[in-house]
Amino acid sequence: MKVFGLIKPRIRVVAAHRIDTDRLLLRSPIAADAEPIAALMENWNVASWLVRVPFPYRVEHAAAWIERSIQERAAGVGWPYLIVRRDDNVLMGCMDISIEADARAGTLGYWLGEPFWGLGYATEAAKAVIGFAFDILKLSEVNASALPDNERSMRVLEKAGMAHIGRQAEDTVERGRVDTEAFALQRRFWRG
Repeated sequence: MKVFGLIKPRIRVVAAHRIDTDRLLLRSPIAADAEPIAALMENWNVASWLVRVPFPYRVEHAAAWIERSIQERAAGVGWPYLIVRRDDNVLMGCMDISIEADARAGTLGYWLGEPFWGLGYATEAAKAVIGFAFDILKLSEVNASALPDNERSMRVLEKAGMAHIGRQAEDTVERGRVDTEAFALQRRFWRG
């Protein structure tokens, strides 16, 4: 199926812990994923674009994140997915939606290991998770942000249907107060 001249990936939600697309399997993290996650995140070219992760990033950080992810999913306040290439089962990154305090909106966050940049994987995963947020979770809006000089990430968000809404300051434990570019998409404008 084509949408506005772009090929729209087929998305199939198998269960709340798994989403299939044409090229990707988005699945819940498990304890055994800590080492491959840490290996991808222990790259400053990846970590430098993220405002909420420590660096250097160690296996212990990944294990703690996995445990928090399991708790957030159980509480219904977070839906973390590992991005796995279907062809060879290679873990490439993470995409998640965190439910905001009002329970009507969610925040999309993601990272992708450097070897997988520029191949459309982040956009495909973002469209799938946004679809999950609107179609399954019934959220009214999805928000995201990117560092001002992270043009690749901003392009992913735009290709996923999100609109740039301005600059905002975010307070983080890891980096203090940082300026980010804010993006949003309301369900009524979703072309899923």
